[in-house]
Amino acid sequence: MKAIMYHYVREADSSLPNFRYLHIDNFRRQLDHFDANYGFVSRQEWAEVLKKRDVSVGQNKVLLTFDDAMSCHFTHVFPELQDRGLWGIFYVPVQPYLTGKMLDVHRVHLLCGAFEGDRLLTLARDLVSDDMIPFEKRQDFHQKTYTTQTNVSGVSEFKRLINYFCEERFRAQLLDEIMAELGSTGISSDFYVSETELLEMQKGGMMLGSHTVSHPVMSKLDEGGQTRELHLSFEFLDRLGVVGPRTYCHPYGGFHSFDATTVALLDDIGVQWSFNVESRDIENADLSRGRQHLPRYDCNEFPHGSAS
Repeated sequence: MKAIMYHYVREADSSLPNFRYLHIDNFRRQLDHFDANYGFVSRQEWAEVLKKRDVSVGQNKVLLTFDDAMSCHFTHVFPELQDRGLWGIFYVPVQPYLTGKMLDVHRVHLLCGAFEGDRLLTLARDLVSDDMIPFEKRQDFHQKTYTTQTNVSGVSEFKRLINYFCEERFRAQLLDEIMAELGSTGISSDFYVSETELLEMQKGGMMLGSHTVSHPVMSKLDEGGQTRELHLSFEFLDRLGVVGPRTYCHPYGGFHSFDATTVALLDDIGVQWSFNVESRDIENADLSRGRQHLPRYDCNEFPHGSAS
C-alpha cells in the first residue's frame, strides 16, 4: 500500500515566479495514473487495514494525504476528490487559527517563490550568528534534508539554514528582518483553509488530523515543547468539531525530524497512526511496530508529480 504526500496543488501565480507547486492539471493526471495502475483505498478499507494490521485488505492501493491546510486544498483538491468519489487525510497546523499568523515555514516558501535563492541565502548568512545555530544534529540535518527536492541555486541551503539549523526562538525575528530588507511582507490573508471550510471538507468525507501548532522540527524541542505542540493542536481540533480517529503527521518528515519522545507522546495521547516521509510502501510490520511513523512517498516520485 502506498501513502502519497502532497503540499501545494494550485495554478501559476505571476507574483511568485520561482514558487514550487504541483499544477492542478498534473494533479488530475496523477490521480488518473494512480486509478489506472493501483486504485484508491476507501475509508472503510483503511480502517480494516489498521484494525487487522494487514495491508492486503487494501491490496496495492493508494492513500492520499495533504499537509498544511493551505487554501488550495479547499479550492482545488477538495472539489477534485469529491468529483471522483475519493477521500484524503488533511493535516492541519493550528497556529494560523490560534494567532492569525502565518507559519514561518510558509513564509520561507513565499520568499523562495518571490526572490532568487542565492540572494536569500546571502541575506540570511549576514544576519545569522553562531549562537543562533546549535551544533547538535547539524551534520544529520545537512545530510538528510531536501534530498528529494530539485531547487535552484541557494534555495535548499536557505531553507535548511532557516528551518533546521536556526533555533526556533530566533527564526521568526530572522524572517522579519529578511523580509524588511527585501521590502516584502510575505503574508497572505487567505493562505489557509478557514475553520468553516475545514468542517465543510470533513462533512464532505475528508479526514482531518494534527500537524502540530507551529510546524517545528520536533526533534529540536525538549519534552515540554513537544507536549505543548501536540496537546494544543489536538485541543484546537477537538474544539473545532473534528471527529474520527486521532491521526498526526510529522512536520518536515524523515527520522531526523522527530525522536523517541515524540513517538511516546503520540502513544500517550491516543494517536492511532502518524505519517513520516519515507519512500517505500506500508508493510504489515509498520502497522504492528511502527504505527507512529508510517512511510509516505512524496508525490514527485511518481509520474506527473514533478513540481512546476
